[in-house]
Amino acid sequence: MSSTSRRILVTGGAGFVGSHLVELFVEAGDHVVVVDNLSRGRRAWLHARAELHEVDVRDGAGLRRVLPEIGPDVVVHLAAMHFIPAVDDAPGLARDINVGGTRALLEALTLQPPRLLVFASTAAVYPDRGGPIGERCPPDPIDVYGETKLEGERLVTWWAKEFNVSPIIARMFNVIGKRETNPHVIPEIVSQLRTGSRSVRVGNLTPRRDYTDARDVAEAIRRLAAVDSPSHATFNVGSGHSVSVAEVVQACEDVLGYPIEVEVERRRLRKQDRAELCADATLLHERTGWQPTWSLKETLAELLVER
Repeated sequence: MSSTSRRILVTGGAGFVGSHLVELFVEAGDHVVVVDNLSRGRRAWLHARAELHEVDVRDGAGLRRVLPEIGPDVVVHLAAMHFIPAVDDAPGLARDINVGGTRALLEALTLQPPRLLVFASTAAVYPDRGGPIGERCPPDPIDVYGETKLEGERLVTWWAKEFNVSPIIARMFNVIGKRETNPHVIPEIVSQLRTGSRSVRVGNLTPRRDYTDARDVAEAIRRLAAVDSPSHATFNVGSGHSVSVAEVVQACEDVLGYPIEVEVERRRLRKQDRAELCADATLLHERTGWQPTWSLKETLAELLVER
């Protein structure tokens, strides 16, 4: 470990985005410690040089036990419940994890505040509107998930001001790619097609989403975690382009080289579904130079043909 390396704590660091992010930090020479209860994450996904504490982010006593020995310079808080149908089915649990877990982490960090705190939020804090959404758009979530993450943003912002910590809010749009464990639309389509099926069963075909590969999202967060004295506290993380579910199926056809039959199943239809959710990530690009490197088709090709 070099003399300039940082001590970085990543909650949820064994998960979908977190495991990719931990790899980037470790390869940059940072000392990385992960707090994860492994309910979604996998120990096997963690870089061999990352240190793991198997602690639930809601466990204040457990956090207060391990944080003093970590003494992080930077904290990236990714741990959350984020699959919207699961959140809708268990709103109390979602609030307990997304709000209560954030509060427990902040209380534990009070004993030794880091220099920088990056909070992984979501585009779900925005209102239901079309076209690319910028950070100046006033939050107005339409679901419980968005409400819990907006409350988490407010907790982090207040706490950071109180303890003189630089806060960064990273509002992630739709993340796709390797190590996804929740049955979002793309993992569901890929799972069906990987069985050899030439048909897919889906819900709504028209909603448009901004899909970004998890590795690109991890790189965006890595760059944000390197920002000194950020002049802007909130950044959108997304590609800036939206595609419909029907266009995702078309991209799968292009990758596989044959037509795919689509069946709309009523049980998969969401009662409340935005027509579009697309990022204006100009601020992120201007501040860090970040832009996505994986196209939707490239990510789908990897998922569809990987063995």
